Amino acid sequence: MKRVIVVLGLLGALRAPVLAAQQEIGAQLAARGAPAGLVEGVRTLVAAAQQEGLPVEPIQNKAIEGVAKRAPADRILPVLELIRVRLRQGRAEAQAAGLDPAPGAVVAGAAEALGRGMSTEEVRELIRSAPTPDAAAAGLSVAASLAAQGLDHRAAARAVHDAYSQGRRPEQLFELPSVVADLAARGMGMGDMAERILEGGLPLPPMAGQGQGVGRPGSVPPGPGQSGEHGQGRGPKKQ
Repeated sequence: MKRVIVVLGLLGALRAPVLAAQQEIGAQLAARGAPAGLVEGVRTLVAAAQQEGLPVEPIQNKAIEGVAKRAPADRILPVLELIRVRLRQGRAEAQAAGLDPAPGAVVAGAAEALGRGMSTEEVRELIRSAPTPDAAAAGLSVAASLAAQGLDHRAAARAVHDAYSQGRRPEQLFELPSVVADLAARGMGMGDMAERILEGGLPLPPMAGQGQGVGRPGSVPPGPGQSGEHGQGRGPKKQ
């Protein structure tokens, strides 16, 4: 009897986080006026993702976004299911790149990058070449953001690789989309920007304790044949 009680207690402890996540997202959606059917559907998807060991934040965030945009439930739920599929794919790519078990943040970043059309090899290479799992998660998310801005996938991946090789911390990688947006606002087309990235790199703000070696934020890199500072090339792969 005592053993049965212990087992039931362990099962209850394992189910507690699942139930808490379901209740939390359900309460958030209900507070935003989501219909009961949608709330229940999202709770079911969150529970299924948790049981698979997948991160649930991307599903929860997309559900909240959909409700905020007043999208109908029959459009929101299929999108959430697609995110769950991509999270599975993201985990598979992270494991193929050598992260097993794969941290949830890396899985979510890989899923986001795949959702933006990046290839499985690009995703794996971004993970392999990252100095830490935190950097891999940030790099994948940033590469996805750059692709969403209209930058070529190869250039997006290269920009992140360059930042890795320059020793940028994970939080500093998030400067890249702002630099791209600033250059675009100054009149540089995405095709020209991709060419400049593949040739030399983006002019990122200097890191703390360094001079202006990698350029000022928003400075436009020189065109082909002109002199000027270039970013670092692709660093060696991490074994």
